Amino acid sequence: MADKDDREMLVRIDERVKTVFNKMDDFEVLFTNHLHHHEMWENDIKSTMKWWMGIMASVLIAVLLSAGDVM
Repeated sequence: MADKDDREMLVRIDERVKTVFNKMDDFEVLFTNHLHHHEMWENDIKSTMKWWMGIMASVLIAVLLSAGDVM
């Protein structure tokens, strides 16, 4: 009776280990996709910030040049 219980326990443990490893593979793909998403997001923010900084610099220069004409 103990041998049968031991074998059943080993089969259950083996199934659980296989399930955990399969989940880890899925997690690795999920994590890689998540990192890729963040890289795209960061690159988008960087390019947007460059545009906004250019616009702000242009506005600042225009204000300074127009203020110089008033005096």
